[in-house]
Amino acid sequence: MSASHTDTTSDQRSGRFAGRRVLALGTFDSFIRTAAVIGRLFEAEGASLRIAALAASATTGQLSSRQLRAGGVHESVPVLAAEALVASRLFRDAHVVIAVIDGGRARELFLACAAADLAREASRPIIAVASPGVALTEHLQGFMSRAPADVLCFNAEGERVLYYAAAEEIGVDPTNAIVTGLLGLDVRPRAGSPSGQRSIAFFEQPVIPARRMQRTHLLAGLIDLARRSPDVEVLVKLRHARDETAHHQTRFHLEDIARELFARGGRPANLNFTHEPAHDLLDRVSLAATVSSTVAVEAMARGVPTRIVSDFGVSEALGTSYFIGSGCFAALADLSPDLPAVAKSDWLSKRSGAAADPEALLSQCAALIGGQERLGSALPLRPLSPAYGSAGWLGYALGIGGPVAVHAPHLLDRPARGLGFVGAVAARLRQARRPPTRR
Repeated sequence: MSASHTDTTSDQRSGRFAGRRVLALGTFDSFIRTAAVIGRLFEAEGASLRIAALAASATTGQLSSRQLRAGGVHESVPVLAAEALVASRLFRDAHVVIAVIDGGRARELFLACAAADLAREASRPIIAVASPGVALTEHLQGFMSRAPADVLCFNAEGERVLYYAAAEEIGVDPTNAIVTGLLGLDVRPRAGSPSGQRSIAFFEQPVIPARRMQRTHLLAGLIDLARRSPDVEVLVKLRHARDETAHHQTRFHLEDIARELFARGGRPANLNFTHEPAHDLLDRVSLAATVSSTVAVEAMARGVPTRIVSDFGVSEALGTSYFIGSGCFAALADLSPDLPAVAKSDWLSKRSGAAADPEALLSQCAALIGGQERLGSALPLRPLSPAYGSAGWLGYALGIGGPVAVHAPHLLDRPARGLGFVGAVAARLRQARRPPTRR
C-alpha cells in the first residue's frame, strides 16, 4: 500500500482525530491491553492506531501471542527499548502516544525524550499516561515517575488530590492531571444471569500475597471450597503461565503448589485452573473472588457478585486497603456461589475508578495538538526536575551512571559488589600462581 493511499484513507475518516496517528504503548500484557483499549477510543474518532511495547530491562519473551490474544490485541506488536523507540518514526510520526507503562519504564521514556531534545523538533507526540489498573502500592512514587507526561490520567479524584498535595510541596506543575477512571475496564452489563452450573472464579495475582505459606493457604481454601460444594465449579484464573512474563513474576506458582496439595489429598474434580480471559469468565460465573485485583472493580461494575478475600487482613502491601468502603470483604471459608452482589454504589461510583469517562483525555489531547500546530513548533517538554529529584541530583546521577542511575539506581550497586568479589578471587588466584621468590 502506498503512502499516498494511506493518507487518503486517513483523510476520509471523520472525527476530531481524523488524519491523526496514535501510538498505544504498553509493557506487559495487561498494560498493552489497556493501551489498546484507550487507543481504540481515538481510532473511533478518526485516528489511525499502532500498538507497540516498551522493552522491560533484561526481560525476554515479554509478550506471548496467547497473552496478546487474550487482551483482544491481534496486531503485530514490536518491542523496543526507550531510546530506540524515541528515535523511531513509529514514535516521532505519532500525534498522540498513549503510554500505559510501569514507573521504571516511564522514567526510561521521559529520560529518552529529554536526551533526544524533542522540543527542538518541528512537532512532537503528545504523551498521555494512563494506569493499567488500580494503584495498590507506592502511589506517590508512581505518580512522580509519570509526572513529565503532557496528560496524566488518574483513576479517582482522591489520587489526583494526593498528587496535587505532593506536587505543591516540591514545586511540580500538576496541571497535567485529569481524572478519567479506569479506562481499560470492560463494564458492559452481563448478557443475563448465569445459567447452568453454579461457579466461583478466584482471580490470582502473582505476588499478592507473596509468601509461600499465604499462597498455600489460599489454594487449600479453594480446594476445601470445591470439596464441600461438589456441585459448584471452582475456577482458579491464573495471572500467567509458567513460561510467560508479567509485570510481577510469580515466585510461587499456584500450579506448583497444587501438585503438592493434590499429592496429599487428591484433586477435586470440580476444581480447575484456567487462562480464560477475565471478561469471558465474568459473563458466566456466579461469584468473583480475589485478594485485590483490578478485575474485582470490573466485576462489581458489571453486577457480578464479588468478594475481596480478607484472610490476610487489610493492608496497603496487599492492596486490600483500596477496597475499604466497598462492603465486599469476606473470608475464604465463607465463599459461596449464592452470595449476593453487595458492592456499595457510592464507593463504586466515586472511589473505585469504575465510572470511567475518556472525554477529558480526548479533549485535552485535541487541545494540545491544536496548540502545538498554532505554535508552529514542538511544545516544550515538561521538566524532569523536581519530579525525579533536584537538578543537582539528576546532574550527578546522570554523570555517574547515565539514565540507569535515575530510573533504576539499584542496578548500579550490583556490578560493584560482583566485581569486588571477582576481583578479590582473581587476586588470590594470581597470588597462588605466582612462582616463589628466590633468595
